[in-house]
Amino acid sequence: MDRFSQLTDDLLIKILSFLPTKDAVATSTLAKRWLSLWTLVPRLNFEDRWVDIEETNEVRLIVLPAHFVSGALLLNRSPVLERFHLSRAIECSASEIDLWVRIAVDRFVRDLKISFVDDFHCLIRLPSRLFRCETLETLELRKVSFLDVPSRFSLRSLRTLRLLSVKYADEESFVRFISSAPVLENLAVQGCSDDNVPTFTINVPSLLSLSVRNILQDPGPCHHLYVIHSHSSLKHLEIVNEFGDVNVIGKMSKLVEASLPTLEDQVTALESLTTVKRLSLTLDGVAPQYPIGNVFFQLVRLEFRGCDVKWSDLLVHVLQHSPVLQILKIIVLYDERSNFNRNVEDDKVCWIQPICVPECLFFHLETFEWREYEGAETQKEVAVYILKNARRLVTATVFPDSLRGGQRRVFDELEFATRGSRACELTLG
Repeated sequence: MDRFSQLTDDLLIKILSFLPTKDAVATSTLAKRWLSLWTLVPRLNFEDRWVDIEETNEVRLIVLPAHFVSGALLLNRSPVLERFHLSRAIECSASEIDLWVRIAVDRFVRDLKISFVDDFHCLIRLPSRLFRCETLETLELRKVSFLDVPSRFSLRSLRTLRLLSVKYADEESFVRFISSAPVLENLAVQGCSDDNVPTFTINVPSLLSLSVRNILQDPGPCHHLYVIHSHSSLKHLEIVNEFGDVNVIGKMSKLVEASLPTLEDQVTALESLTTVKRLSLTLDGVAPQYPIGNVFFQLVRLEFRGCDVKWSDLLVHVLQHSPVLQILKIIVLYDERSNFNRNVEDDKVCWIQPICVPECLFFHLETFEWREYEGAETQKEVAVYILKNARRLVTATVFPDSLRGGQRRVFDELEFATRGSRACELTLG
């Protein structure tokens, strides 16, 4: 306590702002000076938490009472409420959520989060004044259901919006919500079963970053269509779509970074990414037909994950159509050595060298990295081919699969392989 006594009130309040509100309130018992410091904290974080009980060796859920949340909000005297985060493991009444959000809005809240973390969706009622809030910059809703979206409203300061496993009244409610923010820059959308939105239409000209996720977390049907209208402002795109389709309309001319972790159903999206500079691809499931004529003229960094027997074919296609690639990172999660794969797919696991060496290997590739390297025949042939033909390679790093033995052996097999670059240093990661 002697050290803290030397600090100013402003600095102590800043320290308290990084604590969960429950812990910040608890400091009021330390000394008279601390009695009301927590009431000036501009960031409130109410979170139900699982804690370890050492005496009984149990894990117990600590739930914040609703009256604690209400009291802390009403007693807070900060001029501006920078953040109000609510993460609950139990349901709340719609009237409680309505009250807490109204208080936060009246305190000029900038960052608002309402999240439910268990296997249910909580029906909430968002107060009308939220849809007129001029100070709100960040909004996150997770596992909530709401039916009352006004026909007209404007969140004129909102720049970041995350709608994760939200249930809407209909498709139009979703469209109105994301279209209400004229300066929206970052949007994350995650679908869920029974969300009443078969088609998510995303057409926001101001977007800089877009994340679309459709993963199976809830029981029931979870197939969605995402229609993404491309605009020149978009620079970052992530698509994780395990159960549905994606339709990208137009070219993304200013896109810098993109991630397509489930490529099987995203071929049309790939066709719109020709100007991307950093790309993460995962081949999972049936190998797609690589879009003919698709050239990544500006791609300098590629992270490739192969989870399918045809992973080497797609890798070659991407390399042949990425003339200025400088950084290549590979992870192959398809185990061609397993008994299952050997009995069923062994005749399909093969490496056919391309007729022409990809231009990027001759003139631009400088960094090569392979993680979870097993040293299987196909992997070794691909790695040796890259080392042999990459004329400007500076560093090559191999991270052997830690679950397999013989790490030094698989490294030595590459160490003695011919290298196209004298400057290349091969290291064991």
